[in-house]
Amino acid sequence: MKYDAIKYIQLLVSLCILVGSLTNEVQGNLSSGIKVKSCLELFYTSNKTLTNGHYAIHTGLSLTPVYCDFQSDPPYVWTLVESFTRNRGIQTSKLPESINFRKPYYYNYPYNECTPQFQAYRLSHASMKSIYDSPRTTHWRATCNFDKKKKYPISHRDYMRVENCRYNIMAIYNAQPGCYIVDYVNVRGYTCKMCQLPIYVSPSYHVTFLSSRTYSYCQKWKFPSEYGFNPPESNFGYFSQYSIDHECSSSKDATTNYWFGGVYQPESKLISYKLL
Repeated sequence: MKYDAIKYIQLLVSLCILVGSLTNEVQGNLSSGIKVKSCLELFYTSNKTLTNGHYAIHTGLSLTPVYCDFQSDPPYVWTLVESFTRNRGIQTSKLPESINFRKPYYYNYPYNECTPQFQAYRLSHASMKSIYDSPRTTHWRATCNFDKKKKYPISHRDYMRVENCRYNIMAIYNAQPGCYIVDYVNVRGYTCKMCQLPIYVSPSYHVTFLSSRTYSYCQKWKFPSEYGFNPPESNFGYFSQYSIDHECSSSKDATTNYWFGGVYQPESKLISYKLL
């Protein structure tokens, strides 16, 4: 049994490297000898300017291809951990792979792990945890239609960013809904900073922000919604009811993207960016 497990891990590593090589997508510095565990660590250790794209990082025993965002959200650097279309994230989806995008990160539901993409992609729990536990990883964020962005830095419309110490997205898997402080959230042009807002997750529900319940929950910030309390409007995943004015749910092919990352701030430089 132990031998079979080792062979399986070796096969998975080989497959990841092979797929990356064949598609010419993995561009990370594999010969430096430094085992970087996130795109942010890669940014710190690189001696050249890096642009958005596919790189390789170390996640436990594996060398894993990932998509890195170095440019869209300065001074933050992000590693993509999951991305899915509205048709896959909708609560009533009949697509067979939709189960992979309806579960919290507490569970292991990888999909297309060796081929990072925006339509249907999710890292394994082990790979996510390796990135999340990296010392420089301090935040997670949700974006919409990142694959369709043409200019950087991106607009912060339909965007959410949360500090890990305020909401542990890897550990919380049952809260109906909990009240958590969110660094920054924008839904359909309505923004709130450092607000206590309802975030919902359960063993069968992907994490989601319930904008229509802000009228009654937590600090009662009012996000104008097309739906009332029940069923609520869901944003950034597990869409029970949704608005086509929200970019993540604007069409069946609109994508919701989740990332782990943090601020890049080398000791020799003073970052002058104003954090939103």
